[in-house]
Amino acid sequence: MIDTTLIKDVTEMLGKSLTFSDIELMGKYFFKDFSSHKILNIRDTQSISSLTASNALVTICHENNRIDEFFQFVIELDGTVLNGKIVKLSGLENILFRLSRTGVYFDFSKRKITKINVDKNLLMNWGALKDGKEYPMIIASIDICGNSELVKKYNTNTMEQVYFQLWGYIKKKISQYEGRVWYWAGDGGIVAFRNDIKGPSYSVNCCLEILLALPIFNLWHSKPIKEDICIRIGMDMGEIKFFSDTGRIISEVINYAAHLEKKGTDANGLSISDTIYGLLDDKMKLIFKNKKTFEDKTAYSLTYKYENAII
Repeated sequence: MIDTTLIKDVTEMLGKSLTFSDIELMGKYFFKDFSSHKILNIRDTQSISSLTASNALVTICHENNRIDEFFQFVIELDGTVLNGKIVKLSGLENILFRLSRTGVYFDFSKRKITKINVDKNLLMNWGALKDGKEYPMIIASIDICGNSELVKKYNTNTMEQVYFQLWGYIKKKISQYEGRVWYWAGDGGIVAFRNDIKGPSYSVNCCLEILLALPIFNLWHSKPIKEDICIRIGMDMGEIKFFSDTGRIISEVINYAAHLEKKGTDANGLSISDTIYGLLDDKMKLIFKNKKTFEDKTAYSLTYKYENAII
């Protein structure tokens, strides 16, 4: 059974995204004689808001034990044609994300709500994104500095052990902030964050924690080398066309984050695009003291001086 709070959110989303006539037509998919006026017992000449009509439809679906079917119908409605227009349900991905927190998610490939049988952090789409559709996303490109030199100095097997340990350390931080690793190749990779209301601050906080916690990792006795590992991170945000096979995702947002990390960020540094910077609170903005132009765009960066850390 779908959580009542989620149904309430879906009802409000439909009221904001669809017209009264759209919802009336939706109702007829479930009940041939559906009429908001009849359900509400008011005259046919009296106008009804789309939100009121949406509530009427949800009510009758509840009464007929068809609410799960209704919820699934709404999910599949997004991006299809209704009343001669393409349906755009604003905020659907946020509702689907909250659905995945309840232990089930909508499997777009199977077109049904499915129990989550794996770690929810392994859902590359957060249980919310549909293949081929664009979503606002935040990208972090993370890279270990001087990888080639380290491999030459310590050999490949030794460095693979170091990177395996570091990856496990970083992965915990990413999971805490609901990030998803879209690509990882030992010495670095691409991490994605949902751009919801807390997305910019959440993603920057995550990357800051990774950066600031690195001295602790470098003190590990189990680390195969004594030399400190340094990383750098570049971040950008924007619309990205999602695919479950994340290797298929091509985006200027990813490209800019990767370029900013590799060519515009110092070792043990974090650089963010102007778009992300503009959405941070004033206190967080203060830590990004270096403003620069990178690839014809404004970016902000910080470099953490580990020698100043007290451990």
